[in-house]
Amino acid sequence: MGYMLADFKVLFRFLELTEGEVQGRQAASPPPHVEKMLRGLLSGDLDAPKRKQLCELLRDQPRWLAWFAEQIKNRRKPSGGLTEVTSSP
Repeated sequence: MGYMLADFKVLFRFLELTEGEVQGRQAASPPPHVEKMLRGLLSGDLDAPKRKQLCELLRDQPRWLAWFAEQIKNRRKPSGGLTEVTSSP
């Protein structure tokens, strides 16, 4: 799990800095293939090579981090956990 935390340190920092700002805004959706990868990451089904590819994509397109942060926040349970992720058709 440590490798994943290091890979997504930028995302965690983004979430901390934009807690109130992201809420209530509609973030730009990534293209379908990137959205599928992000949903795979949320569900824990993304393998290491795909995670690396995703990190590179997010570095090049940081605006997709806002969309990803929104997805994470939408899946949080009141207890602080995450709800189950379902894939889009």
